[in-house]
Amino acid sequence: LQDEKWVTDLVDAMNPFEKTARDGSAWEKLVAGVKAPGLLLMRLSSPVVDDTEVNAGWCKPAVLVQLTLCPLILSWCFLLHGFDSLSPAATHLTYACSLLLGGAAACLVHVTSDLHTPPPYQTSIAFLGFITSVAWIYALAAELVHLLQAMGTLLGISDTLLGLTVLAFANSVGDLVANLAMARAGMPTMAAAACIGAPLVNLLMGVGGATLLGNVLVQSPYPFLMNLQLYVSLIFLVFALVAILVYIYRNGVPVEVGPGLGGVLILIYCAFLVTCLGLEAW
Repeated sequence: LQDEKWVTDLVDAMNPFEKTARDGSAWEKLVAGVKAPGLLLMRLSSPVVDDTEVNAGWCKPAVLVQLTLCPLILSWCFLLHGFDSLSPAATHLTYACSLLLGGAAACLVHVTSDLHTPPPYQTSIAFLGFITSVAWIYALAAELVHLLQAMGTLLGISDTLLGLTVLAFANSVGDLVANLAMARAGMPTMAAAACIGAPLVNLLMGVGGATLLGNVLVQSPYPFLMNLQLYVSLIFLVFALVAILVYIYRNGVPVEVGPGLGGVLILIYCAFLVTCLGLEAW
């Protein structure tokens, strides 16, 4: 009975099909079927602590499987697009050590926890789930970039234009929706701060992290080629920032933003897109 309970708990925790999807319409079942493989991989490798569930969602069999696979997934994501010079033997040794580390962590949790009662350190396991989720996002983003590069090669579009348009839209649409929701909820200051903070993170951490890893993993100094489109994009960025500063200076504090500033900024972005497309065609 104890073994059956372990198997039942593990299957319930890893089941990628929600009850609402099983009882839903044909379209909901189709969407659930498409999501099932990815959701199963997430549940196999990412521990989750849910305060809304009984015992914060503690399921000992699932946690043991997740702890075993987490280091293996992290190693795979870390080696996915780096260390090309690493020999196959070293790669296999890395995976073996990761599997041994995960197995040791699972054994430690097994002897220090109960089947139905979460251990005191359950919250710390959630941090491992967060790190694994970030690793999955990194792996998916890297494959998305490769897909965009393949599309650009087939369609004859440069990587720069794809980054300035398609990839930029994909990165920004979530921020756009969230900022509009905050502004409509009566929090325009928070929305404006997010509009400034998110690009700063992308620009400083994105470029800084990419160049740092490039120097460590590829070569030092890392070759960073600036073409005409990138120079034009920097000019438009500086022009937009200067326009915002001039508007704030002329209107004083507190700033009352009218429709004119929004229209001007949208026109600047439209001019930027037209210029980039023109340079691509030229």
